[in-house]
Amino acid sequence: MTKDFDELPKMAGWHEANLVVPKSQVMVGNLKPNYNLTFYNNRNTSDLGKQVGKLDFNGPQLVFEGDAEASAKVFIDWIASSFKGRFDEEYKRGYEDAKQNKDPQR
Repeated sequence: MTKDFDELPKMAGWHEANLVVPKSQVMVGNLKPNYNLTFYNNRNTSDLGKQVGKLDFNGPQLVFEGDAEASAKVFIDWIASSFKGRFDEEYKRGYEDAKQNKDPQR
């Protein structure tokens, strides 16, 4: 293995800022995106990482498979953690407005 960083791009197929990809590695075809939301258990350590549900948007109808209650908990936990910073900001803004007898800002 070489430690020369000038050699690594050549080893990876880079030559004068062009990537050489062998024809056998080029994917050709009609690729369809996959529109699924998959929910994994993150509460119980014995089931950690186990799929608890999946929403499939690929067909003409929305299809759900799995444990709806466990999936809903995972989804709500994800939303709450994703928006926690925004919730905290809005709470502080409302709290400060109330202390100063201001109307809430929107």
